[in-house]
This record gives sequence, structure tokens and C-alpha cells, in this order.
Amino acid sequence: MKLAAALFAAFFALPAWARGDISHFVDKISCDSGPYALKLPETYDALRKIGPLKGEKLLREQDHGTYRARYRDLQFNGLRLNVVTYSNDPEKFQVVFAEIRSPHWKIAGPFRQGAALPVRVGDVETKTIRSSATVEFSGAEDTVRVRLVGRKVSSVTYLCVPD
Repeated sequence: MKLAAALFAAFFALPAWARGDISHFVDKISCDSGPYALKLPETYDALRKIGPLKGEKLLREQDHGTYRARYRDLQFNGLRLNVVTYSNDPEKFQVVFAEIRSPHWKIAGPFRQGAALPVRVGDVETKTIRSSATVEFSGAEDTVRVRLVGRKVSSVTYLCVPD
């Protein structure tokens, strides 16, 4: 019985032991503030002009009585953004999702596609993380997911909770 319990415990410890696809809590992770925040323009109009826009579509609308929230998908070369805009404040936007797949975009705090993962993210030492893994850094509301291939950042995904 003790052997079975030990094997059971070892089985569930393997992912942490291998330092593969793991998640860490980092209190400073936020999409819109702090050292790991996205660096984007202040207005929706300026956001649409950060590079050649390859595609834009309305994903859905929500009626909130006095205003409508519109969820939009913006596609640039190597960057995809899902944002929410508001009919009562047309210049305001909030990011819901951002995926960076090109080194051209230097908007993701210290995370750069094609570069090494920072040595430290919050209080997490990253040098023990496997060279090919997906690592999540989660804050109180938002999450940054970093995919590594050969110790280099392959893609960075922000998952954000709008206010």
C-alpha cells in the first residue's frame, strides 16, 4: 500500500519535477500596468495604426443599456489583438487577448519573441524551466503565457480581464 501511495505521489509530482508546462503566481502580472504590461497606445484609433492592419472583425456585441461593448479582433503581421471598445467612449479600448509571434513587436514588457526568457519574472527563477515548455505567469486577474522553444521565446500570449 505504501508503494502504491508513493508511486501515486511521484506520478503527480512529475510535471513540477520536469519543470515543463507550469504556472506561477506573480503578483505584478497585469495587462495594463506594471513591469509586465502591454505597451500600447492610449486610444483605439492610435491602436489601429501601430502597423499595417491585415484584418479587423467584430466578434460580438453586448448591450449594457446606456452603452454597447463591442469585442473586436485586430490582426497585424505577427500580432493579434482582441479588444473591447465602448459606444459611450469610442476612443477607449481594453485588451482581452494579445498574441505576439514576431520580434517586430516590442510591446510585451520584458518578453520578446526570439529572445531568451528573462532570468527572473517576479520572484520566479526561470533558469530551471525546461528549454521547450509553455509557462504561465498569472497575476490577480491577468495571465501571460510564454511558449519556449530551445530556450527562446516562441510566442507570448496575454489573457486579460477587462474592467
